[in-house]
Amino acid sequence: MPEMTKHLIVDLKTGYAYGVKLDENGECKAVQPLNSAIESLDGRVINKFGPLLADRNPFGGTPENPNTLPYGQTTYAVEMTADGKTGKLFTLVWPKKEDADKGVLPVVATKPLPENLMESGIAATPKGLKDAKGAGVDDETTLKKALENIDNMIGLDTAKRDIKQNIAVARFNRMKTELGLATKPISRHMVFTGNPGTGKTTFAREVAKVYHALGFIEKPIVHEVKREDLVAGFVGQTALKTKEQIDKAKGGILFIDEAYALSREAGPGSDSKDFGREAIDTLVAAMENMREDLIVIVAGYPDPMKKFIDSNEGLKSRFMTYISFDDYTLPQLGQIMDSMLKERGYTMTPEAKDHSMKILGEEQARAKKDFGNGRTVRNMVEKAEKELALRLEVEHKLDRNSGISTDDLKKALTTITFADVKDISLQGLTGPKAKPAKFGFDTDESPMAKAFNDNKPAAPAVEEQKPAPRKHGKQPKPQ
Repeated sequence: MPEMTKHLIVDLKTGYAYGVKLDENGECKAVQPLNSAIESLDGRVINKFGPLLADRNPFGGTPENPNTLPYGQTTYAVEMTADGKTGKLFTLVWPKKEDADKGVLPVVATKPLPENLMESGIAATPKGLKDAKGAGVDDETTLKKALENIDNMIGLDTAKRDIKQNIAVARFNRMKTELGLATKPISRHMVFTGNPGTGKTTFAREVAKVYHALGFIEKPIVHEVKREDLVAGFVGQTALKTKEQIDKAKGGILFIDEAYALSREAGPGSDSKDFGREAIDTLVAAMENMREDLIVIVAGYPDPMKKFIDSNEGLKSRFMTYISFDDYTLPQLGQIMDSMLKERGYTMTPEAKDHSMKILGEEQARAKKDFGNGRTVRNMVEKAEKELALRLEVEHKLDRNSGISTDDLKKALTTITFADVKDISLQGLTGPKAKPAKFGFDTDESPMAKAFNDNKPAAPAVEEQKPAPRKHGKQPKPQ
């Protein structure tokens, strides 16, 4: 005898209840309208299911022959389980009455009822939430824009492919869940590894927009922290401090830069009593208990990050996605510089661009693994901007009565020339020792220093007094 299951279902449109019996293949073997009252705790009747009089029966019929079933219609119902857990969604395609009278039963299909009906697309998202959360599931417009922003980022080919794969897996699993297929939950927490200035933080901000558009996080925000934001100096206080930062990131992404600093075991000076371990334990607990409310991204240098993850089994088991950020090539650094200049409203002459690229190439070769990538480019642009301002000041083009036309002044204020980049050094504290500055300027050779030195008043002439020749012999004692 085939196994049968009984189900109590409620029509989502009318509120009518039916008893349905299904065989092991999910085929309907019996259906019956129920005539029972559902009462609240205080005794009030909430609704009355089952057959109604013809004048109040939306299914039609006559008083003598009321239609108690929605013949010829398709209805959608939700299961009411005895244990109160989430039941299934039922789709019932009812036969016509004449077919039902011959014993034809409804065609039934079921699927699991998702926990979040907005994310699954079953329930509408209120307009007030759309601005904060997107359109629930797959807000295609926002998603497309966020993915375009990622595609438009310079370089990062490996990171782009990895995050797109991650997105595809997330959508793949959700589709399987909606169809009632078995899935294994996959952690959305991520590890970003790469040298400074390779775009990890910027990338994380775009990832937040993507996951927000997909409905996986409530807010498209990235809350950025470092060790000092999580670790306190006394026992018990670190957990509270870390919890505070986690609460601020709830509904979005918690981005921990230089995360390896939380574990002294990941670098020199290991300290078994370091309070960073308390922060890690608090973080691991939140990653497990807030899977639906929080995505954690930890970032830093490749080698220290590997030691950091390996130092704690809890971390190791919760990070499934590792995204590598490669150093930029010299042509890519040039593209980044062009983008920064455009964003700030500057143009650069060809001679200035060629020399700037030469400076970047030399610094990249000198610094090797310590090269700052995008940060070094930003440093270059900011130095050029300062040199431009200094040159225009020396040339008196910033004076109110300079006599320069508005158009020429605008061009001068927004054009970086070879003169503005020829003396730039990117080595900073690791470079050659600078000459002592005079009169508040960087060097005596700077344009403003030369102008000052050329016009400074001459020192007053002082006649040199030579000592009187000393006579030989005994000298008289002073009186």
